[in-house]
Amino acid sequence: MKKISTLLLGLAISLAITAQSVSPEVVASAGDYFEGVNASLSWTLGEIATETYSNGDIILTQGFQQPVSVTIHGIDLDLLVFLEGPYAGSQMTTGLNADNQIPLSQPYNTPPWNYNETVTVGSIPNTDVVDWVLVELRDAANAGAADPSTEIATQVGFILNNGSIVGIDGSSVLQFPTASFSQNLYAIVWHRNHLGILSASGLTESGGVYDYNFSTAFTQVYNGGLGYKEIVTGTGVYGMVGGDANADGDINTTDKTLWTTDAGTKGYKATDHNMDVQVNNQDKNDTWAENGTYSSQVPE
Repeated sequence: MKKISTLLLGLAISLAITAQSVSPEVVASAGDYFEGVNASLSWTLGEIATETYSNGDIILTQGFQQPVSVTIHGIDLDLLVFLEGPYAGSQMTTGLNADNQIPLSQPYNTPPWNYNETVTVGSIPNTDVVDWVLVELRDAANAGAADPSTEIATQVGFILNNGSIVGIDGSSVLQFPTASFSQNLYAIVWHRNHLGILSASGLTESGGVYDYNFSTAFTQVYNGGLGYKEIVTGTGVYGMVGGDANADGDINTTDKTLWTTDAGTKGYKATDHNMDVQVNNQDKNDTWAENGTYSSQVPE
């Protein structure tokens, strides 16, 4: 009778031994089968060690194929918000875009944002783009607890004239492929000359996307009455407060001093509060002068 010897290398065994089996099947990096007159040898080289890593949404099992049921995803975000400065009628104007003033590289790599990721586009993707914005996600028990230590992800995007915040392709929702959270998900929107805002409640998911509309009420923003406003009286449309030229979270005389320095000039300037390319009296009288009682309520 032939003697059969089997050499198994690795931790995952494809044969049943003592009525036990190991699953899932091994990923073989090498193997072969030999047969002689009196014996046969079958060997498989698998991983020397295996481990499973997970951050909530992403699972990596070292050495094994992923089960079909594992879904790997992050957070897709659909936000709607208006900026007071360029808002006119039912949407925002796109003067900076039309005059080719919007930079092709994201402008939030300086204080106070210090977002140092290199993000550049070959061209502004469409005529609906108003400006760059910076979106931050925080994971906290409640809005008041959503301080900087709870940040889980930050990303730049474009804000369109209808208030939608989109990716740098100009149309898709913002995607945070590696982000996950364990408590409640809160969104912050930063803009270079409007007061930053934080969602008052945790975002909810529908159809795989977390969405939030900031524009419908004061109460959509954390401490909304202090750092948010109805941008056209009587319309029921709410938006981010303009006039914060130095982006320090307060609208005060420092912002006016900066405006005075730039008055009469044009370009992509933080003192151009209505974002029509010109720094003039409209920026001071129609935006800055009305907003001296407001300050950003984003927890810091």
